[in-house]
Amino acid sequence: MSRAKNPKYESMSLEELKANMEKSRQELEVAIHNKNLLEQRKKLVERRERSHRLIVKGAEFEKAFPLSRDLEQEEFQEVMNQMRNSSYNKSVVRQNYIAASQKDRQEIAEAVKKTEKGDDS
Repeated sequence: MSRAKNPKYESMSLEELKANMEKSRQELEVAIHNKNLLEQRKKLVERRERSHRLIVKGAEFEKAFPLSRDLEQEEFQEVMNQMRNSSYNKSVVRQNYIAASQKDRQEIAEAVKKTEKGDDS
């Protein structure tokens, strides 16, 4: 199976083809570099979002259980393990997760309806 010749390149000299190839190689290098920068930025944003989420949730935990501030790391982990193993706590978390998921789906459905109607508000 032979490839069809491109008339655009047939009329070019060898020097022009080499220059074109070098330009394309440089553009590829720039694109790869930009992709790497974007990936690094994405990781940084995700790490900051995770750190923020952990801080906020930790603060909410301390607000609900003020005495937890005085616990050592091992003691705190033991409390968390006991809470994790409680079927009541699992049920509460599961119910809140389901409610949040339903709310998210409802908001998405409403946004889709607005988009279909052409409503920008």
